[in-house]
Amino acid sequence: MALKGTDGSGIYWDGRHYDAFNAPSQDDLEFYLSEARKARGPVLELACGTGRLAIPLKKKGVDITGLDFSVPMLERAREKAAEAGLQMSFLRGDARKFSLGRKFKLVFMAFHSMQHLGRLEEIEGLFASVSRHLAPGGLFIFDVFNPNPLCLVRDTEEMLPVAYYQDPSGKGKILVNETYSYDKAGQVSRITWHYRSEKTGKTVKKSLNLRCFYPQELLALVRYNGFRVLARYGDFARRPFSGESGEQVLVLAPGKPDSPRLTDKALNRGR
Repeated sequence: MALKGTDGSGIYWDGRHYDAFNAPSQDDLEFYLSEARKARGPVLELACGTGRLAIPLKKKGVDITGLDFSVPMLERAREKAAEAGLQMSFLRGDARKFSLGRKFKLVFMAFHSMQHLGRLEEIEGLFASVSRHLAPGGLFIFDVFNPNPLCLVRDTEEMLPVAYYQDPSGKGKILVNETYSYDKAGQVSRITWHYRSEKTGKTVKKSLNLRCFYPQELLALVRYNGFRVLARYGDFARRPFSGESGEQVLVLAPGKPDSPRLTDKALNRGR
């Protein structure tokens, strides 16, 4: 899933490699399908990538539009939709500033895509754009990682395997190794993925930069950008968020919180 980027991420170079790499990542599908059905109206997915979520949702009858900036991702999404016999709108646009001329009952931004927004003005632009596109009663949902302190102190020379998949071009398999460093000032995880072809021995390096959002910081960003938290989950099974959670999944509505103080009980209540 890609955004027009100043963050330097280069992993959106090929939609087929992206799909092969992320094939095991399906734990969020049922969650977003459930939320889309509850919306009872048009849905917009920001940073939709190759349609990993949008296409299955469309197959289930959801009226969904996808927005992304990466041409390779959109080309792959349109190709997959056509192969499935689906008429879908995959639009090129920037999640930080977009104008589609219509409103949606649900806007969501999945797969940690918000973490490509490293600067404050980018985050403000995202929330403002979402707010303009929400229909009355509409919701905004996104997920980001809950930062793991152990990852932030990794050895920058350490290389770990993160994926192993069949080369989409049919030339054997691809092994992907990862190196990692953490930019403390920018709160950015700077990751390099090394795609190595087992057949040719050739390695291609691609960058992935992810802004870390700490839990209390994230709640403050949500609030001062004019949204209130309806629910906060620690995973896509809707378990309550805690310090041990790997995810921060937030369900938001426009407007100020009912109380100047948001208790953990309120934040973690079910919907």
